[in-house]
Amino acid sequence: MAAFQAWAASVGGNMIDPGAPLGLSKVVTSDGVTDGAATGKLGGYTVISAGTLDDAIKIVEDHPFVGRGGALQVSEAVSP
Repeated sequence: MAAFQAWAASVGGNMIDPGAPLGLSKVVTSDGVTDGAATGKLGGYTVISAGTLDDAIKIVEDHPFVGRGGALQVSEAVSP
């Protein structure tokens, strides 16, 4: 947790929501409902502000989860 807090502090004004861990999930499709773990469980989320997707990637490259060998999915929020 200390490593995450240090990383979050380093993000500075780009931090919108430090997020939280996520629990169990289900995936709903036209074929029905399946266990979310079967499709690759998301473990948590964080919302940051960045000029581009590449800028966001640069911000998370030193995230402590990545440093432990984990992977982060980086996505752009799309306005409706």
